[in-house]
Amino acid sequence: MMLLALRNLVSEKTRFAFSAAGIGFAVFLITVLIGLYQGWNQKVGGFVEDVRTDLWVAREGTTDFINAASILPEDIGQDVAARDGVAATHPLIVRPMQFDKGDKRVELHLIGYDTGSGTGGPVRITKGKAEPGAGEIIIDDVLSKTSGVGVGDVLSSGDASFTVVGIASGGNFAFTQAGFMDIETASDLLSMDGLVTFWLVGLDDGADATAIGQDIMGAHQGSTVFTSAEFASATRHRILDNVVPIIGLIVGLAFIVGIAVTSLTIYTATVEKTREFGIMKAVGFNNRDLYRLVLIQSFITGIVGFVVGVALTLVLSQFIDQLVAQFIVYVRPIDIALVLVSTMVMAGAAAIVPARRVGAVDPAVAFKG
Repeated sequence: MMLLALRNLVSEKTRFAFSAAGIGFAVFLITVLIGLYQGWNQKVGGFVEDVRTDLWVAREGTTDFINAASILPEDIGQDVAARDGVAATHPLIVRPMQFDKGDKRVELHLIGYDTGSGTGGPVRITKGKAEPGAGEIIIDDVLSKTSGVGVGDVLSSGDASFTVVGIASGGNFAFTQAGFMDIETASDLLSMDGLVTFWLVGLDDGADATAIGQDIMGAHQGSTVFTSAEFASATRHRILDNVVPIIGLIVGLAFIVGIAVTSLTIYTATVEKTREFGIMKAVGFNNRDLYRLVLIQSFITGIVGFVVGVALTLVLSQFIDQLVAQFIVYVRPIDIALVLVSTMVMAGAAAIVPARRVGAVDPAVAFKG
């Protein structure tokens, strides 16, 4: 039955290629969108997870790291540092900012951090200095590539100018990228004397993070406390929940297109081979045998399309983020397995209409001239 199915498919190479390409395109689109979601999921909350801290203290109502509308007084840090179980506290300033490089605008997510401890600073330095000083800034490598800003360039904001002294990785949040300054420099730039965005709290080994967080919120009305895992998750949900319905809709449309293209081509081939199917019925093939033949043909087409679509996705994912910073495709083996199952469902659904056509074939057509 397998050989017969293959022979039927390759007898019309152009039609088979068209059908496989249709499923391949659908698989490609589905895999890219799933990979895009996974890439965004990894990047959006990844920086928060990389920061070496246990708790994030923020203003009550703060939803995430990217849209950080939090403002806290500096004296909270001193009070928190004195509490049992707290090993260290570090201030952090986070604000979306726009700088100028000549007549070019450069938008980034400014992070002012304590350079003494390094907590909240660049994840990995790839070029230049590891710590920014007064009047200096380190930018993310993706921002450097997309904006054309490199070490030695000067970014200005109002009357203040900052020299780019380093390039770092790990600060790409998909929709924006980080720039790092010494917290004093950032405070002066933003006129935030005595104020910070977050307090980062490191705990002693074995300390109860939940209890300490509740204690901090009880002592400082108007504040809220997240663990690093909670804050990373909240950031992901805040940013990605708005795009998931769009991704889901496009995946659904791609699935429907794959079914439609495959069903149409196999149905056309079935109609053209009506006499051959009539002969098969006349010599003893029953409807179940013919249904299985059509289904095998559809599955073969689906597998070929799956291989083509996944191969294109894997090739694309190697370089596309270098061209478009927001297009971060991260393909996991489990996602490929999920797409394979979806492709087989797609192929099975595509075989329904052609199979019904085969079942309706009258063996008498085999004897018509």
